[in-house]
Amino acid sequence: MKNIIILFTLIILLSSCDTTAPDRFENEYLVISGFLQAGKNISAENPIFVGKTIPTEGGSMEDILIFDADVILIDIARQDTTSLVFNIEMDSFGNVFFGYIAENITIEAAKTYRLEVRAVIDSQEVFAFAETTVPPAVEINLDYHAFATSDYGFADTLSSELPTIPYDNIDGDFPVYFALNSGDILYTSYNFYCLEEFSDNLEYTMPFMDFTHLEEEDEEAYNSVMSNNIRETNMIWRYEPEQDDLGNWFRLDEFYSGGFNYFGRYRFTVYIVDENYYTYRYHSQSYFHGGINGGIGYFGSVTGEDYYTEIIK
Repeated sequence: MKNIIILFTLIILLSSCDTTAPDRFENEYLVISGFLQAGKNISAENPIFVGKTIPTEGGSMEDILIFDADVILIDIARQDTTSLVFNIEMDSFGNVFFGYIAENITIEAAKTYRLEVRAVIDSQEVFAFAETTVPPAVEINLDYHAFATSDYGFADTLSSELPTIPYDNIDGDFPVYFALNSGDILYTSYNFYCLEEFSDNLEYTMPFMDFTHLEEEDEEAYNSVMSNNIRETNMIWRYEPEQDDLGNWFRLDEFYSGGFNYFGRYRFTVYIVDENYYTYRYHSQSYFHGGINGGIGYFGSVTGEDYYTEIIK
């Protein structure tokens, strides 16, 4: 019985997973991964990946990808069906994006979608499905204390001149506030992406041991398109909301500054995520717990926004 290695490729998060699957995998297995984002289509930057596991002896990208799967997305309430098509393209930075996309649909918050995938593996037709309910749109406020100015805090758009925040002021001056619709469990995900080009002058916000800056040998790991690169950090949380004196449900997060690893410009993404996505990211054997029936991986959904700032001393 041979082990099967799970290759989630450029799109999948493997930060906390053992890449060698248990011995129960005797044959190639269908792998699905991706999430829907409220207000967006299913784009080349955020596609649905469909592939298969390969033996530990190795293989090529053509062995991993399934180019001709039948992939459909169903709006459960309306029973509308959208077909996804395989796409591969490269952006201006040389990053390659590939997977199944659908640019003719806009994902709506608080709606339930079902993904169905039919493919052929080892001459056998396989079928997998998953469902996700997109988190509702809520107010996300990064200026809870009303300290922000044009030069201080977060911006909603990327520009050449970003407002700044001293690292030590982040949590105290700019906690993340969520105005919620109910007391349901809240799952959140933060992504901290440093916008600075690699340089051995890039300084750590929290030096460790004798290391205060990146070094030349860190360049490949910094620029990697894999999710375990050292350019970005991810945090995921599960919260029970609180109520204020007027009975309004909310969550105030005052402890997230540790995600900013370097001084410099950042894109800070704040998502509310569904349980599929949270469980996949949180669980030790994540690829079994992402909501996929008939395969492994994950299919989830998020609602949220991007913000921009420059972290200074």
